Amino acid sequence: MDSQNSTRVFDGSTRASKLMGRIGLILLSTDEVGGDAFTSIIPKNEIAVFTTRTAYDHRGGGFSLATSFAQVAGTLPPAGRLDVLAFSCTSGTVAMGAKSLLSELANARPGLKYTSPAAAGLAALRNLKARRVALLTPYRRDVHRSFLPFFKENGFDITADGTFEKSTDAEIGELCRESLFGAARALVRSALPDALFISCTATPIVPHIADLEKEVGIPVVSSSQAMAWDALRLVGYRHSIDGFGSLLASTR
Repeated sequence: MDSQNSTRVFDGSTRASKLMGRIGLILLSTDEVGGDAFTSIIPKNEIAVFTTRTAYDHRGGGFSLATSFAQVAGTLPPAGRLDVLAFSCTSGTVAMGAKSLLSELANARPGLKYTSPAAAGLAALRNLKARRVALLTPYRRDVHRSFLPFFKENGFDITADGTFEKSTDAEIGELCRESLFGAARALVRSALPDALFISCTATPIVPHIADLEKEVGIPVVSSSQAMAWDALRLVGYRHSIDGFGSLLASTR
């Protein structure tokens, strides 16, 4: 028998996906926490998340990718199979400027909707009607200090701020719950803010947000949590999600 003529071709039926939306998530190569934190919030049967990673340079107060946003975004599903593009770096967004970063994403993959932790954080705090904000970051002091004018320029008063002064995502990802809660309590106690913002997608706070809110008595917004909230909003998902703080607990 001729093997080339013996291959059977079957009529395979297909069924269109019932997903509400598809999110492309760009992670930094060094972030060991942000991907799982983001996807833990997303309703898996209704929203799909596709991830990719990129190397980067964050020296001297600037931020750049090892290649380009277009090349990195090109590793995600093609046109027509993606609704939102999310770039998972808070300090990178602050270094570039939120508008500039979102413009880079739009140029890289036109026709989608776009978010990042810092841009989403601003939107989340506004949604919570929080103007006075306590700021907790894990960064070196120079990076941490760059967040103060960023928030001020966007209409927020930083009433108290503190940092763990870590240098790598590996160190940040190993911060203990006790350290995070202790710092949060100290900042809130000293300043009586409307909300607490905990920066960096590498900070392991997402599983503990609901418990921390109970302790400090105000809304807690974190980088990955805010970006997930914003990405869901952008795909039209409006249902409440329990376990990740007041930001996601209310319908949107």
